[in-house]
Amino acid sequence: MTERLHVAIAVLCGTTGGPATYGRRLVAALAASAEASKLRLSVLTDRPDLIEAPGTCIVALPMRGGRDRLRWQHIALPRALRALRPDVYHDTKNALPVGLSMPAVVTVHDLAYHTVPDTFGWLSRWFLRRATHHAVTRARAIVVPSQATASDLARIHPQCAARIHVVPHGIDASPAISATRIAEVRQRLALPESYVLHVGTLQARKNVDLVIAGVRMLRAKGLPHRALVIGRKGWLADATLREIARDDTAMWIPHVEATDLPAVYAAAAAFVSPSAYEGFGFSVADALAAGVPTVVANNSSLPELCGEAAVLLRELSGAAVAEALGSVLTDAARAARLRELGRARATRFPWTASAEGHLRAYRAAAKIG
Repeated sequence: MTERLHVAIAVLCGTTGGPATYGRRLVAALAASAEASKLRLSVLTDRPDLIEAPGTCIVALPMRGGRDRLRWQHIALPRALRALRPDVYHDTKNALPVGLSMPAVVTVHDLAYHTVPDTFGWLSRWFLRRATHHAVTRARAIVVPSQATASDLARIHPQCAARIHVVPHGIDASPAISATRIAEVRQRLALPESYVLHVGTLQARKNVDLVIAGVRMLRAKGLPHRALVIGRKGWLADATLREIARDDTAMWIPHVEATDLPAVYAAAAAFVSPSAYEGFGFSVADALAAGVPTVVANNSSLPELCGEAAVLLRELSGAAVAEALGSVLTDAARAARLRELGRARATRFPWTASAEGHLRAYRAAAKIG
């Protein structure tokens, strides 16, 4: 092994979502860490333009999406790794190349395809199960973002329990947004005057239809709020699309630029995530950091992430969403308290701590210390 630990990290960031955000922010945090002088970092990515990590070696590996992921994972990556010859390889998205010859670390974000299998298509479920089983069997260290995910992984793959490292993601501080900026974004995107926000891919396990149903119930009682849903269409999104089409309760925007999102969060009256399963919950984390009163499902990692800074749903139903939301939207003091608690909670997840946790996993894989 070289004097500096050489870690190669694969970061797929050409698609939106939590794993892409995690990969980009982790690389930046590692490059800026106090231990950076002891680390040689190589980043293999489909979008070099999105990587902000001065002093790192960036290797461009184009990926066209869809089935091309298999070529990228099992042909392009191994070829690049043979040229780089790192001490440790880290895959940030649940999988490892077949036939990998070097010590490996893998991040397993969640096991939703095991815990809520009906929210996945059968082919996706089969592929994810196979890929995760191979990765956790092969990896010397397995990083998970929450204790909830660690517990699920140890239960489903007990042979890997001793190699699990619980390393929460960091939470970015929310930028200060002026009233002028909020007004400009609101006008340009034609946002509702009063709205409850949900950000994330429209897919079955996110239960976005329950957000809309709950807001509709509150509107029937006289509240003015609409549901603002931001996220691309994913698999099994029919229930959500039906709720969107029923009336004007919901406004759906498939994509909002990252530069506009802070203003969208800042203008929200509340944020709701009735997801059936989350490995961490980046959009919930962003809501906490922005000081948006937050309502979440009482399952998986969400209570662990939020602590006392969010209202927990008593069940996954539109009525439960309406009940929890109503308690926030009609009680200014409670909403103000949640804003304060959310901002404070977000500061407990710095990216510096996440970088340190990953470095411990890399050393374990390389058998250092």
